[in-house]
Parts: sequence; C-alpha cells; structure tokens
Amino acid sequence: MTEERKDTDVKPEKAAKDEGIAGIDAMTGTEHLEGKEHLDFAASVILMAVCVFALVLSWGYYLKSKAKFYASPGFMPIIIAGSLFIMALVLFLKSIKGSSVKQRFFQILEALPGGLKSKRFLNSLVALGMFGVYTYVLLPLLPFWLSSFIVLLASLLYLKASTVIKCIIIAAISIGGIVLLFQVAFRVPMP
Repeated sequence: MTEERKDTDVKPEKAAKDEGIAGIDAMTGTEHLEGKEHLDFAASVILMAVCVFALVLSWGYYLKSKAKFYASPGFMPIIIAGSLFIMALVLFLKSIKGSSVKQRFFQILEALPGGLKSKRFLNSLVALGMFGVYTYVLLPLLPFWLSSFIVLLASLLYLKASTVIKCIIIAAISIGGIVLLFQVAFRVPMP
C-alpha cells in the first residue's frame, strides 16, 4: 500500500536548500554547507598544526624509550596523528577548491566578529570553563564519582536537557554505571 504525498510535505531538495546545504558529496556522503568552506579551511589548518605538534611529541617518546618503534609509547600516537593529518590535508584541499588560501583567510577574518558574538561560541566557552573546573578544581579535591556527577549535572542543567529531578537521575545513573562498569567489573582504578 502506498501513501500519497501531501502538499504540506517538504521535498528533501527544498529542505536541504533552506538549510543552506549545497549538496551531498558522492564519495563521502557528507553534506556541504553553502558558503561555509572557510570554516573547513580554519578547522583543517588548526587540526594540521595540532597533528604536527602531536607527531613531534610522539617521536620524542619513541626516541626516549629506546624501544623498537612498534613497541614504543609513541607508536599509536604517531599512527593516530599521522592519519588525522592526512584527513586534515584532504579537508584543506577541498576547502580551497575554487578559491585560494588568501580568500579563505579573509573570509575567516570577515566572519570572526559575528562568530565571537554567537550563542554557539558562548556555549563553547561555558563548556571549556566546566572542563577546566572539573580537571583543575574538582578532581583534585573530590572523589572521581562526585566531581563527575557535579559536572554532568551542571552540563545537563545548562543545556536545559530536562527538569532538575530528571537531570539528577540521569547524572546519577550515568556516573553510577561508569563506576560500576569500570571500577567494579573491570577493576580499573579511577582518577
């Protein structure tokens, strides 16, 4: 039995156009946001810089360990950072297709003031702040389970995930499950 399409239904092509989606990459299946290539450019440059730093640091681990490369503590970080670098390079090349590095750089400078005033940027700052408080204040002073519960609860409340009671229940079940699974079942010591 087939259903008739209602006139009120929105066609996928129109919905994609309304959201600014330029199309879907046939090779990767990912959506491309129209006019947002400069964000891909910025992300790829930052990721490549982080990968180079991680590669240099990991190579130092390998040299200091004086072990075979595949048995050194730098082996997996080098593999991961190298793979991420290749992916960032591909993203970089896609982002400058039909443009130039100079044009993308000026697009970033043009978009920066509006981006710094956006709600998304504020949310990112709050998340970084919560992570900093969790790492440098709560974990050294409180047990893992309590500091994790406090931060998860604060995150849920900030994001207005649900009512206060439901957020407390969700945070308690989540942290309780993590502690039971890792500390009790697998006997992994928590920080």
